[in-house]
Amino acid sequence: MKFYNREDEIRELHLLRNTPPAMIVLTGRRRVGKTELIKKFLEDSTGVYFFVDSEKSEKMLITEFSAQLTESFDLGEYVKIEDWETLLKLIFDIGKQKDVIVCIDEFQRFLQVNPSFISQLQKYWDILRTGSRVFFVLSGSSVGMMNQIFVEQKAPLFKRAQNIMFIEPFDFKTINSILTDLGITDPITRIEMYALFGGMIHYYSLIEYYGVKSTEDAISKLILRKFAPLKNEVRDTMIESFGREHRTYYSILTAIALGKTTKSEISDFVDVKATSLSRYMDDLMNTIGVVKREVPVTEPKPWRSKKGRYLLNDNFNTFWFRFIFRNMSHHEIGDFEYIREKIRQGFDSFVGRNFEGICREFLADLNRQRQLPFRFDRIGSWWNRKGDEIDIVALNSETVEILFAECKWKAAAVDSGVSEDLRRKALLVDWRKGVRREYFAVFSKSGFDESCLEYCEEHGVLTFDADQIAGTAKG
Repeated sequence: MKFYNREDEIRELHLLRNTPPAMIVLTGRRRVGKTELIKKFLEDSTGVYFFVDSEKSEKMLITEFSAQLTESFDLGEYVKIEDWETLLKLIFDIGKQKDVIVCIDEFQRFLQVNPSFISQLQKYWDILRTGSRVFFVLSGSSVGMMNQIFVEQKAPLFKRAQNIMFIEPFDFKTINSILTDLGITDPITRIEMYALFGGMIHYYSLIEYYGVKSTEDAISKLILRKFAPLKNEVRDTMIESFGREHRTYYSILTAIALGKTTKSEISDFVDVKATSLSRYMDDLMNTIGVVKREVPVTEPKPWRSKKGRYLLNDNFNTFWFRFIFRNMSHHEIGDFEYIREKIRQGFDSFVGRNFEGICREFLADLNRQRQLPFRFDRIGSWWNRKGDEIDIVALNSETVEILFAECKWKAAAVDSGVSEDLRRKALLVDWRKGVRREYFAVFSKSGFDESCLEYCEEHGVLTFDADQIAGTAKG
């Protein structure tokens, strides 16, 4: 698979490479593409790549890293490195003579392997970097642990890095282009694939490798078979992150995947006291980033809102906890057909929730291109305590304009009732009522019937179908 759409990140790496000494931190969730970014950077830069494998002993890692450093900089067999301190001194010594690029992947694992390495790096960075041409690229998948090392005020490497880049998952526009390049031309299939795998590039490399051409094919080849490459993906991530306590985190994620969105609902489902739940939620949001908290987009002070709800922040995790974890007994004995049937029954509903996110991205792209009736500065969802909800609301506080949108992922064409209902629900939104200017939009998997198109044209409602969404996203 070719390298996609990380131009800004590559540019920043090269910018700091040219002004040593420098240290840059790459953080972001597992499978987002940090390692591929490092490899791309090293294609035209002489450097050494270290991977911190926590399954290996400390002695093995030192031996491995030493061999790589010796080979990369032609140091000769006389160089003997038996501890981390000697390794770091040698890196800075080499940097006195030439450019030295050192990339360390999964850097946060030093907290397990040997935390003193981090404080030693701080020590030698502070006393030896002057006059050295060393450039460290330090990457890690545990966002919370990387924050403990670099961001928090008492962190050992606080303010040592010239930049900390959070590597975001790809948006639908990029994934749509990737799927098109892989020969998947049907727009509905591309939307389903993104709803299933999100923006994690690793999953799309598997799609290419296994010759996947349909959503059902992806589920069968990559998830539901004995040797499927993603069969244990979520379990392995959770065990690596949380060890013995991973079962509690499993239960919390399952609750959220099933629509339990408040702390009290989650607490009741997992049988954990609400007062004890905060620690787990903080880990899921800030350590591995698979949960997010949302409030209605019209809330004036989101951080104080009591209307917040918790949602899964990863498409594949949402799928796995909704369909696989709930049926783990069948999964363990290889009864994959049972799970396939459950997926067939609930897949459109699952895609529908993620379709809202795709439509948000679509509107944001149109907004940047100034192709909407106004430019919004906030976008999200809206709901109230009575259970009323609007899929997408975008607004501009300065111009006092607001857009309401509904997203329908159904086999049947949308009729005029959806637009009429959307206009009625808009009356429930108090934001600047009476002075605001309103706009409306409807998104549909299967297009619109004639009555709906007539109604939308008469009332100025924007309409978008799957062909338009996926077609535009191709860029």
